[in-house]
Amino acid sequence: MPVRFITGRAGSGKSKLCMDEIIENLKQRPEGPPLILIVPEQATFQTELALVDHPDVGGTIRAQVLSFRRLAWRVMQERGGTARQPIDDVGKKLLLHKLLHKRKGDLRFYRSVYEQTGFVDRLNDLFAEWRRYCVTGESLHEHVDRYDDFLGSKKQLLRDKMRDLQLIYGAFEHEISLRYLDGEGTLAKLAEELGQSSLVRDAQIWIDGFHGFTPQELMVVKGLFEHGAGTTVSLCVNRPYYAGEIPDELDLFHPTARTMAQLQELVDAVGVGPAETVAVQPVLSPRFAASPMLAHLENSFEQRIGRYGSPYLPAGPGEREQLSLYAAVNRRAEAEGVAREMTRLAREQGVRWRDMAVMVRNMADYEDLLETAFTDYGIPHFFDQKRTVLHHPLAEFIRSALETVLHNWGYDAVFRCVKTDLLLPWNGDTEEAAAKTLTEQRAAMDRLENYVLSYGIQGNRWTDGKPWTHRSRTSLEDEETAANEAEELYLQEIQQTREWVAEPLLRFQKNLKRAKTVQSRTQALYELLEDVHAPERLEQWYAEAAADGRPEKAREHSQIWGSLMDLLDQLVELMGEEEISAELYGELLETGLESIKLGLVPPALDQVLVGSMDRTRSMKIRYAFILGVSDGVIPASPTEDGVLAEAERELLLQTGLPMADGNRRRLLDESFLIYSSLAVPSRRLSLSYPLADEEGKSLLPSELIRQVKGLFPELREVQWMGEPSPLMSAEEQLSYMQNPSRAMSYLGVQLKQWMRGAAIGDLWWGTYNYFAGEPEWKGSMNRLVQGLLYANREDKLPRETSRLLYGRHLRASVSRMERYVACPFAHFLTHGLKLKERRVFRLEAPDIGQLFHGALNLFVRGLQEDKVDWASLSTEETYRRTSDVVDRLAPRLQGEILLSSKRYRYISHKLKQVVGKAAVMLGEHAKRSRFSPVGLEIDFGPGGMLPSLTFQLDNGCTMEIIGRIDRVDQAQGDSGLLLRVIDYKSSPTALDLSSVYYGLSLQMLTYLDVILTHAPQWLGMSATPAGVLYFHVHNPLLQFTNGMTVQDVEKELRKRYKMKGLLMADPEVVKMMDSDLAGAAGHSQLVPAALSKDGGFYKSSSVASEEQWDTLRGYVRDRIRDIGTEITEGRVDITPYRTGNKTACQHCSYKAVCQFDPALDGNEPKHLAKIGRDRVWAELTRKETGSGEEEQNR
Repeated sequence: MPVRFITGRAGSGKSKLCMDEIIENLKQRPEGPPLILIVPEQATFQTELALVDHPDVGGTIRAQVLSFRRLAWRVMQERGGTARQPIDDVGKKLLLHKLLHKRKGDLRFYRSVYEQTGFVDRLNDLFAEWRRYCVTGESLHEHVDRYDDFLGSKKQLLRDKMRDLQLIYGAFEHEISLRYLDGEGTLAKLAEELGQSSLVRDAQIWIDGFHGFTPQELMVVKGLFEHGAGTTVSLCVNRPYYAGEIPDELDLFHPTARTMAQLQELVDAVGVGPAETVAVQPVLSPRFAASPMLAHLENSFEQRIGRYGSPYLPAGPGEREQLSLYAAVNRRAEAEGVAREMTRLAREQGVRWRDMAVMVRNMADYEDLLETAFTDYGIPHFFDQKRTVLHHPLAEFIRSALETVLHNWGYDAVFRCVKTDLLLPWNGDTEEAAAKTLTEQRAAMDRLENYVLSYGIQGNRWTDGKPWTHRSRTSLEDEETAANEAEELYLQEIQQTREWVAEPLLRFQKNLKRAKTVQSRTQALYELLEDVHAPERLEQWYAEAAADGRPEKAREHSQIWGSLMDLLDQLVELMGEEEISAELYGELLETGLESIKLGLVPPALDQVLVGSMDRTRSMKIRYAFILGVSDGVIPASPTEDGVLAEAERELLLQTGLPMADGNRRRLLDESFLIYSSLAVPSRRLSLSYPLADEEGKSLLPSELIRQVKGLFPELREVQWMGEPSPLMSAEEQLSYMQNPSRAMSYLGVQLKQWMRGAAIGDLWWGTYNYFAGEPEWKGSMNRLVQGLLYANREDKLPRETSRLLYGRHLRASVSRMERYVACPFAHFLTHGLKLKERRVFRLEAPDIGQLFHGALNLFVRGLQEDKVDWASLSTEETYRRTSDVVDRLAPRLQGEILLSSKRYRYISHKLKQVVGKAAVMLGEHAKRSRFSPVGLEIDFGPGGMLPSLTFQLDNGCTMEIIGRIDRVDQAQGDSGLLLRVIDYKSSPTALDLSSVYYGLSLQMLTYLDVILTHAPQWLGMSATPAGVLYFHVHNPLLQFTNGMTVQDVEKELRKRYKMKGLLMADPEVVKMMDSDLAGAAGHSQLVPAALSKDGGFYKSSSVASEEQWDTLRGYVRDRIRDIGTEITEGRVDITPYRTGNKTACQHCSYKAVCQFDPALDGNEPKHLAKIGRDRVWAELTRKETGSGEEEQNR
């Protein structure tokens, strides 16, 4: 019955007085009536620990530390409980989702947004606030009517918004009050039951640590005043306040002053007053007895800006350490600075980790940085916040499994399931699985993923039960052959791994499809979890995390199953017999999983507490570090992220609707929050702020920094740099040596600067000598030095390694030679280590090129088989034939990609047009040319139509060049047989003599060399080169202008299809390629040549004399021989070529491997200057002459 208030400033001893009184009662009567200490929920663990840790207590049954909600459950247990089903935040969000879906047709404002992520969370927060403030559906209806009066006839959208909220809240409150008991309902029930509770009636009660109460909590406090044996309320306020007294709105203690006035009114209303008030006003606050600077800060903080009170001058160095101020270059440097300082305190002053705490205003800014820094420095720590479970493998498995079966087995959903490891075979599920280690099982899943990506497997291809038989093929024209033994084993493994994934998900899909009600769908989900042994796996993960020294992760594994079962139970309880769609069930489950938060207790006693300023409560912090003291952060700027905007809240408050304080009041109350945080430590307070954010944008310090500097004019601000600098004093640099591994990291930076010519202090050479001489660190030191001396260069492979990779007989294509010249290291990765990019099911330029080659070759082969003259073929017949060819090849391309979707079928249609147009234009060439195809897709090399080119290399190795020639044309000239090579290209290509000279373009000339060399055996006579030509397969867009005739259009089209390359400098040969040049001068529309009136060639013609062709053949052979020698000698230089803006790195897949960076020392590309045609011929002639003399000297 009697009520007593304990008042006092922060650190004055109020909480200690409460605890001392409880302990004294325990000492006098260990088994007396209950002693109940009520504290905020987040403070229950720390407070209970402080109680049982007291030397005079040890253990107790009489004294209890409770939160309001825990007290409610205790009272209801005593009174026999309630018929209503308990429901937590997760259940309420599920209920809201259900009501929104059910009432969506009645909604006006929220009809299109209620399914947005986060909306249900914000709506639940608003409704929880209304319930805490005792707002009923009826009272809300009345206030919404008044709200309409305030708005008048304007702002219809706002009227619709409030009507929607009224509708949803009314239905929500009706459901809750009828069937469920939530946290807010629990407090209302507690207020009703207090009068009949013997627990409360006999108990002495202390209420401590609160700054304010909601109306529901005030109802409970009123009941405690009325029915408890005696109630003491402790409040952090500078003086007593009484009923009816209104504190100044700018008063620092406004929140607690207003609370005390409200409590005094309750005392009067209950009739147990007047209440006794104990004002704790020691001359020197007990908390700050050993820290005068902190005492002065606490006592002077309420002075406003410009009136700091008397400046404090520390008496000596010891006092100066009681308050520290740091400016960090960024948040990362700030986190590392705190870690260094904590390590120093622990090492030099013996401070326990549990005596230190870190507080921030916005945890999201610092959580990852502090986690990394504390882990690097070996500092045990605990984050005082609730954790979401969405990141947990079990939650991710449920979400992705539902997405898989509800959305047609898409790649992302299936392999999100796979990545959780829950689809891996459980111990002994199958003999094959039991024979594989966890690493091997994961590797098998990786191979399955590569296979699925490569062939675009999704949808019913997972579920139809048909075996997957896709295999890669090298040529579209070749018929598919039977799989060899290695391919069979590979496909068997793929099939087995597919079963690991598909079987449990297929059973789940079947059960979910058969289910109709929420209960039956939940049963299907539970059976899936049992099917994949989820409980057993969680136990295993818990044991592994505990054994690895990760107690927080272990607790996550141990708690999530219970939280998930609570979610499923509430789903069934809320909607068990309701029939809903599988899609809606998935949405409800997603909402529930998003709402689960795990509240973890500290896994150890001796660890640093990391918390937010508005949540963390701790009684024994001696050293506190407050980070992020920046403008806009401390004090925090109010944000409007709720359902109601600030203006709407103000309007509702004007109608008399009880609600929480608005932004203006919350901003004013930030001062009290800051004050409370500054007063947390008893020995030392450190304030820090970053000068810039992660993007380098400058940040301003908080006004609090200026206020503290005003109170302590001698306070020195210390700079926290990201790393030690030579400009620092030796003492400052020494402060970075708090942790060996971090010190070694900083040493590496210093040594790097020294290598660039900068001077470093003796401190760092001493550090170097220490690490080099300590056996524990010697290996790490060696790796550090190797890293510093590392140059991104690759030495030549040992001859033995080169022989193991390539053998003594090298078989290679010409494109491989070109790849080596472009970058030897890329060649080594591709052909030596056999690295390759993961193949993905999409149509890319090489695939299109492969289709063009195959289609045109099959088209020409068909003409030859049917003995049809290409020149006489009609346009319609050409298009028909090319369409048939593309239809024939489409199923063979990239796992039937052109048949996989409507989009790709459309692309296939467009590709038919391209091939058809190209064939028509090649028909025009046939009409005007005496050259005709003599060979298509001619393989040279072992098993091919022609032998390979063979080279004896200087180092004793041999090399043979193999490949496939797209097309060879022949014509009979006056001088004999003429041969030319044609290559189909999907992009514009020309023969650049400069690229030939450097070895970047050797393919076409090598192909010509092959057919000329073997012409006698192949065609029965020697042949002369006619040229090499590239034909661009495309469908050009023409720009029409007024007055263009059909002939003009055809002429323009022929120009677009003009072949590029190099021709024999013989006018007769050129005329054989374009009959329009016969008897006339001019530019050819078909080939890169132009004849003058005197019968010669224009300078723009791309031609070479017979002697020059011989020179080219010899040079190309020499170049290939040299390249082969370099490959077999093991040269793997990281030297990509660069010509102008073109570089070998532009489309390279190996950037992550070679890490070539021109900005780094020693990473210079191989610069290849562009040289003109005349100079190329001069150089080739010079080299030919030199080679001949060298051959004679031999």
